[in-house]
Amino acid sequence: MKKIFLYSLTAILALGTVSCKDDEVMGVVNPAEEFDRMPMTMFRLNENTDKGDNDPFGMRVITEEKNTAMLVWYGVKGCAGYEIKYGLSSGLTSGLAEDWDNPDNLTDRVIIEDPEQLSLRIPDLEYGEAYRFAIRVLNPDGIEEHHSKWYGYGNGREWAEQAGLTMEPRYDTPELVSIQDVAADCSYFTVKVNINAADAIYEAVKGEKPSDQPKKSDALWNTYKEYFDRIQDGNQDDRTKALFKVTKLTVKPAKDNPEATIDGKWSNYAIQQSDFTDGIATYKVTGLMPNAKYVVEVLDDNPDKAYVDQRYNSILKPVYGTPGDPIVIEHKVIPNDRIPGAVEFNASPLDTIIGNFGSDTNLAEGQVFYLEGGKAYYFYSNPVLAKGFTLETKPEDVAQGKRAIVYLGGMGNRLDEYGNETADLGTCNFMFGRQKAGGEPDCLIEVGDLIFRNIDFDCPKALNYGHQQEGEGSATGNYFANMYSNGMKVRIKSLQVLNCSFQRMVRGFIRVQGTKQKVFDKMLIKGNMFYNCGYYDNNGRGYAWIAGDGASTISNIYTDFEFSNNTMYDCPRTCLINDNDKNIEYTNEVKWNIRVNNNTFINYSTRTKDRTIFQIRYLPGDSHLEFCNNLLVVTKADNDKRAVYQAGSDIREIKGSGSMTYLVKDNYIAGSKTLSDDKFFESYRFSLNKNSFGAFPQFNQGTKDDLEVKTGTPALKATELFNSPNPPYTEHNTSKSNHRDHEAPADIWNALKYKQDPAIQGHDIVTKRIGDPRWNTADPMHYYDNL
Repeated sequence: MKKIFLYSLTAILALGTVSCKDDEVMGVVNPAEEFDRMPMTMFRLNENTDKGDNDPFGMRVITEEKNTAMLVWYGVKGCAGYEIKYGLSSGLTSGLAEDWDNPDNLTDRVIIEDPEQLSLRIPDLEYGEAYRFAIRVLNPDGIEEHHSKWYGYGNGREWAEQAGLTMEPRYDTPELVSIQDVAADCSYFTVKVNINAADAIYEAVKGEKPSDQPKKSDALWNTYKEYFDRIQDGNQDDRTKALFKVTKLTVKPAKDNPEATIDGKWSNYAIQQSDFTDGIATYKVTGLMPNAKYVVEVLDDNPDKAYVDQRYNSILKPVYGTPGDPIVIEHKVIPNDRIPGAVEFNASPLDTIIGNFGSDTNLAEGQVFYLEGGKAYYFYSNPVLAKGFTLETKPEDVAQGKRAIVYLGGMGNRLDEYGNETADLGTCNFMFGRQKAGGEPDCLIEVGDLIFRNIDFDCPKALNYGHQQEGEGSATGNYFANMYSNGMKVRIKSLQVLNCSFQRMVRGFIRVQGTKQKVFDKMLIKGNMFYNCGYYDNNGRGYAWIAGDGASTISNIYTDFEFSNNTMYDCPRTCLINDNDKNIEYTNEVKWNIRVNNNTFINYSTRTKDRTIFQIRYLPGDSHLEFCNNLLVVTKADNDKRAVYQAGSDIREIKGSGSMTYLVKDNYIAGSKTLSDDKFFESYRFSLNKNSFGAFPQFNQGTKDDLEVKTGTPALKATELFNSPNPPYTEHNTSKSNHRDHEAPADIWNALKYKQDPAIQGHDIVTKRIGDPRWNTADPMHYYDNL
């Protein structure tokens, strides 16, 4: 019979190496070799000390060093030492053993042969990145099965058994390298290296307000001098004469496509000072592969500096090939598909071809993928949007009135690492950009056009707050598209969502997050249907339908934003458009151009008060907003006792230049009772002279009267305009939520059609084509098929 191994986890009393003392051990400790397996240790974290983040002896980031981790753990008597492994959290969040065993996910693994060493200092990690750490106790007999289990995996759900740290952001870095042009045949691109300090500073502050530029220039120069060597400073450290020291140019295949080809000399090219004329050198980088991405860096390879500090800026450059003919993704249901619900919903997987598209050098940016109309497809994992493509129903199927269905998960519960069903619904969403891989610099990802057309998106078993209150599980936190909180910087040429429908997007629609820069040159949401999207909490919040993060002064998802010809039926959210209510000083280059025109909003967000359309309290200077030709409707049956709250716009301060322009005009209303002009919104009416458009009359491109929403003549009830617009569930009870509280009519395409009697057809709403025009046609479902 085996003896029981009584042990304790020894607390750290000081930093560095600490010996285990007899009075720190509870019970009798027996020699480790008498037992099959060593006990598991733990890193010293708040979860097991309850001392918070300020524990002087806990696992932490050393603040003054920004990117040094101090690991501290409890000691185990009688062991041979400890093994530690770690890597970026992006590859290790699942908690799967195979992820931790994959060397591509690990930054390093360390063997500590001294059992009395209970701390480890790890310097020179990637700035601003999140890391995960795991530790196990080594048995003196050296037998693999006798070492302890790993602490730190967490299995993706056991948060108390996960150990992570996020490094602090890097100091300001000069941007010295740029790409000037790419050959038409994709055989080369030209790299420009500019080591002029004055040019680097100018590029860094050119978007700032002129009054801020001198102060920020001085701050940047002081930082640059502290962290980067120079080959020339000029008289009295004159930065206009200063040249940074650069000794190496590297061009390597990106982590997306590690097998991509390139002329070998560029992998470690030694820069000579003779390459420069007036501080500028250009290099023709050859041997590239079409449809691949490459990382370009310049460095000062000073052996006294860590590699992460040798780098200047880095560029992730795609080399665009020519897209081939559209690819038809045939509908093939796997008979024994182990993804829960796939067979039940007769759905064909998309994870392989679309999920792998970003790294497939055989397929060019801009590739078109066709889905078969009338068939169902699904994603199980989050598809990454790091390379532009089009996903749409085959045009010939659309012409026959058939559209593809795409399930963003939601067909059944998620599988664990052993292939067993968990209690959690398996949902997913598209992800803008991607997470950084181990050893990869923090680059900007360039993405081309992302186009989704003629598809019905759904998450069929998603739960809303009503389900949650009925004991069926938590409300589902899903979106159409999101991004990782630690995702890389991204610039997207365009996101276009055209003539699609969306059901059961419970927490939001489009969301960005994280501190990294994200820019959308264009976003077009046109001709879509949003319905049966439920509610995420009792107040009908979640995230805005279009949710910015307000986390960066240079980010801009509203550069050229159009939301038009859509219909939203009873979709409670915080608001339609938001930038997270952050009061930040955007650079001068950030301007918003937001147009919300020709939409029909029916019971848009009625759950509680103050759920606005625009909640953009702090607007970048010189922006433009439009809200024109929209139809706003609140409607319910006579026996339906719910409140139908509606709110308009929450705009409080214009940043930067202090000026903007806006046009709010020709917006009409219909209700469950007869309304009068400008009596639609419960709060934040457009015409108010505080915290709304009316507070800024000097920027109005229309008239004061235009701000009022109109009834037309005569004022119409919704039931006079539409066939059958009322919500079918009428037993609403504020004290007892029901999952049907925000349900749409069963046959919404016929329910929302306009009545064809002459009085309606001659009304202002119809003659002026207010709102989504599809509802005044014979076949509204297919009105936008050729969009």
